[in-house]
Formats: sequence, structure tokens, C-alpha cells
Amino acid sequence: MSRDETKYEKSLSETVEELVKSAGGWLNVIGRMTSTFDSALGRAGKLVDCPFANRHKKGGGRGKFRFTDDLNFEGRAICTCMQARGMSPVELLIEDGVATNWTKCMVKIFNALNPDSCHRHVRREVAPVVRTFYRELTQEQIVVRKEKLTLIARDLVDFNHPTAEPLRLYFALRGIPVNGNLKDVKFHPGLKYWADADVQDGEKEKKVLVGIFPAIVSAFRSKDGRVVNFHRIFINRDGTKAKVEEVKKICSSMPGFSGSSITIAKTEGRTLNVTEGVEKGWAVHLATGESVKAAYSCSSLPKLYVDKAEYDHVVIWSDCDPANPNRNRQSGDGQYFAWELARRLFTEGFDVTFMMPAGNPIDVKGRDWEDVIVQEGVLDLEGSYYRFQTLKQYAVKGGVERLHNRAA
Repeated sequence: MSRDETKYEKSLSETVEELVKSAGGWLNVIGRMTSTFDSALGRAGKLVDCPFANRHKKGGGRGKFRFTDDLNFEGRAICTCMQARGMSPVELLIEDGVATNWTKCMVKIFNALNPDSCHRHVRREVAPVVRTFYRELTQEQIVVRKEKLTLIARDLVDFNHPTAEPLRLYFALRGIPVNGNLKDVKFHPGLKYWADADVQDGEKEKKVLVGIFPAIVSAFRSKDGRVVNFHRIFINRDGTKAKVEEVKKICSSMPGFSGSSITIAKTEGRTLNVTEGVEKGWAVHLATGESVKAAYSCSSLPKLYVDKAEYDHVVIWSDCDPANPNRNRQSGDGQYFAWELARRLFTEGFDVTFMMPAGNPIDVKGRDWEDVIVQEGVLDLEGSYYRFQTLKQYAVKGGVERLHNRAA
């Protein structure tokens, strides 16, 4: 059956998201698809033994695995055997062997939860632990998080402040010097950097203070314009990146973080450019002279909020990541999630242009748009229109444009 013939108007990811919600959320659905995570499902937010002992060396991951109880990251698992962002519910199920790639896993979840499916199969009709929703942040937790964000905000200064020389050096070293259009990207003279301490199996997690570093701090704003989180880039006084495990970190978020973004630049006009990352967003602004918002990561792109009252046209500047063998799909995460955003915005009535760098090898990460803009001397060209047309020469198919057919 072709896409035009299907009765489902929404994408597979949107359809599954609705089915998961109606089934009580990801913790419930994971428990219905597999029994591997039963011990962790009953103790969301608490540490248990990692079900993937083979991913660990000494100790086998005892007391290292947990499901977050943060509403903003529903169903995400965290463990020392994973990257800092943890694993999403679908990634967990793939790792568990439920399916071999993202698409097949989503189809299996769809078949399991859709009562009309002719291929309906699920390991259990009822999960061992049923949670209809994640634990909401308590008022006390909100107060604590707000206090931490307020403490950071208190010492933030603009790019042109005398103490903000490290920020100016950081961007200058990348070939994208800052100017007065820089909006929600500020400088902090010294933030503490905490890292996980080495602990014995069974001990509680501990943090150690690595040092105090200058930082570029960017504000995430919710749909209604509230600051709901901060993104930090830890740097040195000379503008180089700090020698720490994770140069870029976000704080614990406030309610409303889902769909939020960093306003890199805000100018007149009804075109919005969307990127993944602060530096790339600023490079795109310098090239286009237009408004730019940045998402925290590629996986957060599909939910990024765009106000129809402000914008008609959205240009999405996608990365070109190598395909992840665990997902077994041709496209990498950067372009996959960017395209999901493009499809969603088009259905919402926006004109959408999709820009992905051409010529990138499929097995390694290629140049992103900041690289292209700097390496090809695009900022030396006269006029934003000519610069954009030049960048289209470096895009797959010259940029993919979809114009929404609005009724007269």
C-alpha cells in the first residue's frame, strides 16, 4: 500500500506516539514489549543492575541503570554504559533485540498497540508495572531548579561586556565573529564543572568538582517565551574549549522544556532558520541575516515549536551524520530528525526548505553548515541573497523546497 492510499494521515512516529500515550506512556509500553527491564520499571528514578551486563567490564553494571522520572524525557534510560544522553525507549528495545532497526521497532510497537492491526502481537497484554504517567516535578523540585538557573542568570553578561573576551575569542577562532544581533547567547565568567566520581559497585553516585571555567550560556525558551533551561559551553580564557569530559551540558530543565529552543538571532522578516547547535546557528545567521533558533540536539528537533503568527517560511539546516548501524537505516540521526521536523512543519502550513550538505560520505560524519560557511568563504560574499544562493550549491539537490498550497 502506498503512502497516499493509507488511512493514517500522520507519520509513523506521530501515530506511534499517540498510541503510546493512550497505552499509558513508554514505561507501560516497554513492559508490554519485553520483560528485560522489569526491575527498573518498578523503580523509575532508582538505580538497578544494568540488563546489558555485556556492555560493562568489571562489575557487570551492578547498580548503574535507571529510568529517568523526568517528564521531559519519558522512557529514557540512563547508565554508565551509555552516552551522556542515555537511550530512548526505541533504542532500548532495539538493544534488547525486539527489532533490528528503528523503523521495524516502531512498526512492532504500532502492531502491538493498534487494535485494528492484522499483525497484532505483543509479549504481554498487561505490563507488570502500569504507570499512566511519569511523576511530575514537585513544587519543591521546581523551586530548587529555578534557584539554580537564577544563580547562573545573575552573572550573565552580553557579548560586548569587557569580561566576555573569552566568548568573543571562541567564536572568532571558529571564523564566525559575533555582533549585536546575538540574542539569547550570553557569557558567564566562571561556572563550576562537576563530573561523576569513580565509585565502588553498590555505592551511591557522587560528583567531584573538576574546576571553574568561563562558559557560553544560552537560554532555552518555552512556547510562551519563558526561560526553562540553560545550555553551557565550557571554555578557557583564550577561547579554546575546556579540557573536560563534556564541553557542552544542559542544566536540569523546568516545566515547558519540550519543544523549546535557543533564539540565536531575531530580525525582521517572516523566515526562520532552524539548526542543531549554537555555533552553527550563529554561522547561519551571519550568512542569511535572518532569524535563527537552535535545538538542543537532533533528537529534539521534531518537537521544536515555531510560531505561525511570526513565521511563514522555515529553512532547516540539517546535519549529514553517518548511518547508525544499530538503526539499520540509510540516513543518519541528524538528517532523519531534521526531516521529521520538516514534515511536521509542512503539515502545519509552513513553507519549508530543507538544506543538507552534499558530498558527505555515508560512513563518517561530514562537514556541517558551519564548516561549509567558514571553509568556503561564504561570509566574504556580498549580500545575504547571494550568500544563500551560494550555499544552495553545497546542498543536496540544491536544497529541497516544499511550498504549502494555501487557500486563497
